[in-house]
Amino acid sequence: MTPHRDPRAIARAANRVRRILVPYHRARVIGLEHIPSGPALYVANHNGGFYTGDTYLFAAAVHHARGLADTPWVLTHDLGLTLLGRWLRPLGAIPADFATAAALITEGHKVLVYPGSDADGARRWTDRHKVIFDGRVGHARLAIACNVPVIPVAAAGAHNTAIVLHDGAAVARLLRTRRWLRLARWPLLLSLPWGLTFLPAVPYLPLPARITITVGPPLHFDRHGATAATDDEYVTRCAALIHAAVQAQLDHTEP
Repeated sequence: MTPHRDPRAIARAANRVRRILVPYHRARVIGLEHIPSGPALYVANHNGGFYTGDTYLFAAAVHHARGLADTPWVLTHDLGLTLLGRWLRPLGAIPADFATAAALITEGHKVLVYPGSDADGARRWTDRHKVIFDGRVGHARLAIACNVPVIPVAAAGAHNTAIVLHDGAAVARLLRTRRWLRLARWPLLLSLPWGLTFLPAVPYLPLPARITITVGPPLHFDRHGATAATDDEYVTRCAALIHAAVQAQLDHTEP
């Protein structure tokens, strides 16, 4: 069943973000003019563990400048939907699965995906300038199958809202959390007001880090459709191009 979102709830949330989060993070969103009309896939780096303030900042900026049509539906981890689905679903949070995203894109919508998921969001603070997609290529396969451009989005400074001391990949493997929580990381986090925590999803008070988000020119691929989407070598090459585009934007963006 196709998901639904509430335009009024989105407008209210966007206004709150502009009143509260934008000044708190001294946030800027640059490059919105690069967003094309029609369906597309936003691909971004993931930051801040459980707190994803850059998602709200980006979506609110798009909503204000471009309207609901370009405001993304957001592929969301099962854990986020389980804990906060009551509030997130009306804003356009959807399960992170291929079929749901493809259905929305086919209907003409734009979808936002964080390919790195917890591998990116729980990367060490010392790796905050790196984009870690962990070898995942599903986002590229989705764009190819649906014949839509990829819009690279990079957030700088968003990984400073808390300090990830260790990603906890070994702990996640030991606990086999990929199987029962779909989590490949179990981060050790330094945050307010808790101090040290060693859990994957702890709400925390984000540090007032300055956040700058850049939107790059859309990427188009030569081949598309079902046949191209089953060509693993081609999909991997396209995923590498997407990763390079997001990393290049992050490299040239100062918080």
